[in-house]
Amino acid sequence: MKLRSITMSDVRQFSRPVHVGDIRDGLNVLSAPNEAGKSTLFDAIHALFFIPHRSSKIAPLRPDIGGNPQITIEIELPDGMHRLTKIWGRGKLAEVARDGRLIAKGDEAEAFISGLTLPADEGGPAGLLWVRQGVTALDEGSNKELKAAYQARRDLMSSVTGEFEALTGGKRMDRALTKAQADLDALVTQRGAKAGGAYDAALRNVAQLSGEHEALSARAQLLQEALKTRRAQRQMLRDLTDPAEVGARNTRLTEASAAFEAATRHADALRVAQAEFSRAEAAQSDAAQRLTRHQKTAAAVAKLQEDLAAAQPRADAAQAAVTAAKSALTDARNETELARDARRTADQRLQTALRAAARTAQLERHKALTDAVTEASDLIARLPDLRRAAQAGPDAKTAQVIDGAEQDLRLAQHLAAAAAPHIAVHYASENTPRVTLDGKDIDADAPLPVHRATTLHLPGIGDLVVTPGEAQDAPEQLAQAQRRLADLLNESQMPSASAARAAARDRQLAESELQSVLAHLKRVAPNGVEALKSEADTLMSGIPEPSEIDPDTAQTDVNIAAQAYDKAQIKLETARVHLDASEQAHLRATLARDSLSERLTEAKTVLDELPDIQLLRENCEAAQHALDLSHQALANLTSNAPNLDAARTARDRAADVVRNAEAEIAKLNVAIARSDATIETQAGDGVEEDLAEVDEQLTSARETVALFEQEIAVLRCLIAALVTAQSAARDRYFAPVLAELRPMLRLLWPDAELRFDGDSLLPSALIRDGQEDPIGTLSGGTREQIALLVRLAFARLLAGQGNHAPVILDDALVYTDDDRIEQMFNALHGQSGDLQILVFSCRNRALRALGGHMLSLAPGAAGEG
Repeated sequence: MKLRSITMSDVRQFSRPVHVGDIRDGLNVLSAPNEAGKSTLFDAIHALFFIPHRSSKIAPLRPDIGGNPQITIEIELPDGMHRLTKIWGRGKLAEVARDGRLIAKGDEAEAFISGLTLPADEGGPAGLLWVRQGVTALDEGSNKELKAAYQARRDLMSSVTGEFEALTGGKRMDRALTKAQADLDALVTQRGAKAGGAYDAALRNVAQLSGEHEALSARAQLLQEALKTRRAQRQMLRDLTDPAEVGARNTRLTEASAAFEAATRHADALRVAQAEFSRAEAAQSDAAQRLTRHQKTAAAVAKLQEDLAAAQPRADAAQAAVTAAKSALTDARNETELARDARRTADQRLQTALRAAARTAQLERHKALTDAVTEASDLIARLPDLRRAAQAGPDAKTAQVIDGAEQDLRLAQHLAAAAAPHIAVHYASENTPRVTLDGKDIDADAPLPVHRATTLHLPGIGDLVVTPGEAQDAPEQLAQAQRRLADLLNESQMPSASAARAAARDRQLAESELQSVLAHLKRVAPNGVEALKSEADTLMSGIPEPSEIDPDTAQTDVNIAAQAYDKAQIKLETARVHLDASEQAHLRATLARDSLSERLTEAKTVLDELPDIQLLRENCEAAQHALDLSHQALANLTSNAPNLDAARTARDRAADVVRNAEAEIAKLNVAIARSDATIETQAGDGVEEDLAEVDEQLTSARETVALFEQEIAVLRCLIAALVTAQSAARDRYFAPVLAELRPMLRLLWPDAELRFDGDSLLPSALIRDGQEDPIGTLSGGTREQIALLVRLAFARLLAGQGNHAPVILDDALVYTDDDRIEQMFNALHGQSGDLQILVFSCRNRALRALGGHMLSLAPGAAGEG
């Protein structure tokens, strides 16, 4: 699958249609400032492929002013161009068209789109190849996305190696591993913190405080960030237009083009030398074969004469051995028949004794099955209530959206109060008559906000009417925030945000208990209650009668009879083999004698027809001399041959850099003008006290989380030590992805290796210079680079299987320093020949050195493809 264009409207800040077109094979780059809509475009692609058109989960993409999100993506498949369109909300729609003709609508269109990536229940490639902004690991995302990504990795690796069962089968955990796993499960699950657990509560507290801290920090730094952005844009423009940098870009392009031409000429000369060497090598081989044939033929004639003289006595001795072997075979057959009858009788007595001994075990198994039927029936009776509870109330994501709307309302209330005019009365003395509002005195020196026309009574003077005017935006923003919160509460049928949070927590607890009961039921009755009942009835109907035969005595008799029979069999087989060997020896001796005579005659004839041996030696020496001269010429050309592919890549990259710099200069001029307008409209409000208080609470909460994480790390370390024996199987299992990953990895760290975890199928440690560093201890930049390289490796494996999937990166290199980003650019540019890669970033200056095809967000008509 290859992406070709993307069009969206009514998606977040884009109330009007925008379009990204001309997406090509290889490396595509969309570079734009923050808030330009790159992450929105990323989320729009994700929504079209993974959110059904009838779903209400599209709310986070709907604009604040309302609207019905519409997204259209054009893709190229082996059978032609396809247009995929979805509309959510009012007029919801899903359509698929191929080469301009509609081929699917509604549920059929959803099934077609789902089949392109196989995301949720079949684990397709999309979960592997999409990197969101700020993601520095491969195990981030929702539980559903993580499960899909794991299934995709397992299916892909198993299709390549066929060793998944060898990796996961046969695990035997001792008591220590069981205890450590139980302690770890009380805190975390494979998806993260255990719902309702102490660690989960600590994480939720940190998340809530972090959100408050981020909101307060953003308000305090809004204007500073706008100024910083404009300074950076101006500096970028100066850098791009600097004559020295312009000259350096043009010089690099000229030098790279000349190097590529020189490498091409050298490659042509090398091919000519290789052809000449192959011809000389063939001539030398032919001369050597002729000489060797003459020498071997002369030696063969002498040897055949000796062998023929000794062949007749061997043929006579072989005939006598055949007669003796036939007599021995007859005796062995008689002895084997007697031993077989004795063993059959002993086996019959043993089976009778064993059936009687199994009677007690069958009765015990019947009781165990009866108990299991009772327990499974009790569990099944609990399921209806648990399922109803697990579907009642809003889910966690909906509750989070309601919380965000409540926070927006509080902020709007605060902004409305801050934006309104204020009146303050300063009285001359305590005896001065008080100004009143609606019959109540106004306090001295206390600012009073005025949102509407207000009448103040001044004793002894009269009434004072204050009209604030209608140019404020804050009241309208407050009304919008109130309406949004009310709509969300009405949609989820909740009276308040706190009630929604409580209902979401109750639903999560019910879902956890439901999964626990289902897992317990699966262990007690893996094939269902009816299967247990059927097995119990079958056991009772097949209980054998008791017997007086002792099983041990019967077994001893069987062993003795079996040994006697085995000895007779060995004797019989030995006699049969001896007879076969004797007959074959006699046949071989006779045939050898006749063959030697014929071969001797033929060898003499061949020797007489061959050329003189001295002439053959001279021809061989001349051919060897010609081969040595050709080999030396080829070695001289090979030793200093330039890398043609590297020269071509360097030339293409230099050309991309020149073109991209010219395009970016034009974009920066527009961006600076927009930044100037933005700065004029921005304002900040001091929130230092609130920020300090939240910062103190957040520090305490993070310390609590750190204690839990230390305990979790110790438990995981213990569990990892107990499963070290699986490392050999893992090495074979991950060999294909490591083979794809190793060349890219060593662009950053020579001789580096990655160690993968067999349970999650993800990297667990980076090995450099013999030192193993766990992934969690690495810097954000290093984890970011590993996450990107691993996705590229999986993408190459998918391409090798014939399943091309685009690699989409949304500011995936935000933590990478200048030196390593150059190497990452080389990796992206080098892999783009086999893959389709889309890079979204706000780092305009850094991406000038990446190269590739530049994309842009442009106005477009609704439905445009």
